[in-house]
Amino acid sequence: MKQRAGLLLLVALLSMTAIVQYGRGSFFQTENLPAVSCCAPEGIWVELGDGFSEPGIHQFIDETTPTSVIEMTIDKKCSIENFQPGQNDPLVSGEYLSIIVQGSEVVHFNRQWMNAGRRMVLAIALRPETMSSSDWEELPGIGPKLAARIEADRQKNGEISSITDLKRVPGIGPKRLKGLEKYF
Repeated sequence: MKQRAGLLLLVALLSMTAIVQYGRGSFFQTENLPAVSCCAPEGIWVELGDGFSEPGIHQFIDETTPTSVIEMTIDKKCSIENFQPGQNDPLVSGEYLSIIVQGSEVVHFNRQWMNAGRRMVLAIALRPETMSSSDWEELPGIGPKLAARIEADRQKNGEISSITDLKRVPGIGPKRLKGLEKYF
């Protein structure tokens, strides 16, 4: 009798281990999980590119400006006198910064957007007015031909300022539009 109880206990423990190890994905998986995180990230995510001592994606607090990022990340004190008006406005999640430093002066400053793939991974909502053809291709269900049609439509009909403007592009129907909404 004791052997049978021990065998049942062993089978139960092995079953529980198998459920925990191998069943996490299948037992608790739900349909239509969001493509990006549902939680708002704290602070802002900015990619630092050429010219920075530690390039890559970094998190900063809200209201951080390019000047403060340069001061925080460049080893030596740099002069930032040649910023144009508006270039030192607070950063927004999803921006990409690059600089060229000569001596102790920032001689070139570039401010643009991260590619769409990186923004999607970081749960940063995409802005259709900032997207290039290659950005459109990052989205599921949009290949090179459809991205080219989106760009052609932009040239012909003007800026795509919201996701609903994509209705005018041949090949984007209500079903595809609904699938893309979660990224914007």
